[in-house]
Amino acid sequence: MLPNGRGGLCRGRIIIAGDRISEVAVHAAGEDTKVPDLDFGTHVALPGFIDLQINGAFGHDVTVDPPAMWRIGAELPRHGVTAFAPTIITSPPPRRRAAYEAARTRPAGYCGAEPLGLHLEGPALAAAHAGAHPPAGLLDDAGGLADELTAAADVVALVTVAPELEGSTGLIRRLARAGIAVSLGHSGATAAVASAALEAGATAITHLFNGMAPLHHREVGIAGAGLLHPSAWLSLIADGDHLSDEALALAWKLAGPRRICLVTDAMAGMGAPPGVHPLGAVQVRCGRTARDAAGGLAGSLLSMPAAARRVRRATGATWDELALVTSTNPAALLGDAGRGLLAAGRRADIAVVDAELDPIATIVGGAVTYRRREQAGAARRPARSVVGVDIGGSSFKAAVFDGARLGPVQRRATGSERPAAEVLAEVRGVIEDLVGSSIAEVVGVGIACPGILDSATGTVVEATNLGWRNVDVIAGVGRDLALPLAVEHDVYLGALAEWETGAGVGADSMLYVSVGTGVAARLFTPAGTYRGRLELAGEMGFVPVGAAGAPLESVASAGAMSEAYRSLTGRGATVEEIIAAREDDTPAAAVWSAGIEALATGIAGAICLQDPEIVVMGGGVSAAGRVLLDALRPRLAALLAELRDLPPVTLAAHGTDSGIVGAALHGGLRRPASSRRDTSAGRSPGGPSPGADRPGDTARPEEEP
Repeated sequence: MLPNGRGGLCRGRIIIAGDRISEVAVHAAGEDTKVPDLDFGTHVALPGFIDLQINGAFGHDVTVDPPAMWRIGAELPRHGVTAFAPTIITSPPPRRRAAYEAARTRPAGYCGAEPLGLHLEGPALAAAHAGAHPPAGLLDDAGGLADELTAAADVVALVTVAPELEGSTGLIRRLARAGIAVSLGHSGATAAVASAALEAGATAITHLFNGMAPLHHREVGIAGAGLLHPSAWLSLIADGDHLSDEALALAWKLAGPRRICLVTDAMAGMGAPPGVHPLGAVQVRCGRTARDAAGGLAGSLLSMPAAARRVRRATGATWDELALVTSTNPAALLGDAGRGLLAAGRRADIAVVDAELDPIATIVGGAVTYRRREQAGAARRPARSVVGVDIGGSSFKAAVFDGARLGPVQRRATGSERPAAEVLAEVRGVIEDLVGSSIAEVVGVGIACPGILDSATGTVVEATNLGWRNVDVIAGVGRDLALPLAVEHDVYLGALAEWETGAGVGADSMLYVSVGTGVAARLFTPAGTYRGRLELAGEMGFVPVGAAGAPLESVASAGAMSEAYRSLTGRGATVEEIIAAREDDTPAAAVWSAGIEALATGIAGAICLQDPEIVVMGGGVSAAGRVLLDALRPRLAALLAELRDLPPVTLAAHGTDSGIVGAALHGGLRRPASSRRDTSAGRSPGGPSPGADRPGDTARPEEEP
């Protein structure tokens, strides 16, 4: 599964050539594709995680033992990390020089996360906000570092600087000219000083809110300057200790996911047994958190998947937004144009994760460097799936959908001659068969219905083509089913399927036109959907069609074409038969031409009124879809020639099964339960949190490297 650009997921494929991605494509139903080398089913492919602040991990400390960066890197793919910035905290010049040499000395046959260059966090930091950094190693004048760091620009990627230090502005400018990113941190600078440093060439704030003066209503400081700056990157340690969920939500609201980079600030205790582990020259006790002798936070034990989970819980972040904060933004902060996106030409660095963001597999430069093995004897959690049912005028269809694949489709007749209770009893029987035969955990049922609906009660108010009036679908299907049911309009759900998983990917608005026994349209946009004020089948923006102004339904639907042919010839014929006969049969040609004209006129009017980016044709038309498109496109282009360009017009990716897929999405697969926003997260019932300030107190943020 791939993020679809709108927060959801779609089934897709990634083709890799060497160490690069050559193609990323959405999978269309019925598409003839080769058997993949790797098939991860409903798991999600994200750009590989990039961590810009790793002091150490797995028992190793990079400052004490710089070559350990390679041993750490070899283990990081277990956490979905494909690239990282080994971090050197405040230390004497010989130690920094050893780090430069270690970064230049790549071990033979190295296989692991790629070091993108060192992050020098210190020694140009403010003593009052140094946290666990050794005070004796701090500089009063930052300018003295410029020659050393620019000479090491081949292996130094990022430097944290306190902007109030003497010489900091000159250092920032020289580092920026040398291609080294500068982040502001461990600082008590005012907002004015921090803003000036950002104008001088700094581009980021190191672990926002930590290691800096707190926000104050008369002086917002470096944190406020970073939050208010239009383009500064903000790194966050989302472990629940460095930042509360409310602080995460505040940063998310003010800066948005396009300016946030998640970092772990991990130290040697991450991934190691509890105990005492080094952070540079400091010994840190690691249990639930990492703390120095004074009890202050000293780095973290956080992993990138855990950070992403925390952010999703606190903010409701979508899959696309999680990809931004774990990969796209960190790559952009470093100016790395080869990483951070799943796109053709980018490096094949991929993290395949489950619904909880735990890595299933990690691919670095096109090579699988980690793949999770199921523990022997451990019970595998069953996959989530939903039964989707699409009720139409002549038949209903049902199948199990797991978010990636549609199972075998069962079809049964409906029709106005059959009583509603009989049809719904058969629908229930098919659902029971599907649930009983599914190897996945079925968590719900979605049902698509035609006509006028009261979705809240699950009632079809009127469906003319079925002869239904005030039919309680939920009561008729849900008896003894013991599964939650959701009922919605069939055109809405057909459009939902394309918007979430198919041909609407990448569009800001999509006009979905359903042509079957009826014709209806719905405009999908990021803000919501729209389809005729009365929500009636056959509506297309109230556009009258033809000289008589007849409603679109009566002249362009498959049923209407068949009726028109019968009235001209006395013989019945399906749309497919009319299409096949139109070259030699004058009545068939007339009916087909009139139908295309009506449909083209209606769609052209909807395009002018609603300005969609793409028009998607779905519904029962799919059997004759290609012929329909070939006839529609030139007529639409001619109708719009004097007004505007014709947007792309394409067939629904799921064809005749769009309604089933949309029903399943609506019935429970649109978003995993764990990713739904919990607005109560982090709140303490009954009063303020234990750490809330009392009158007269001054909050002191916890410091850490």
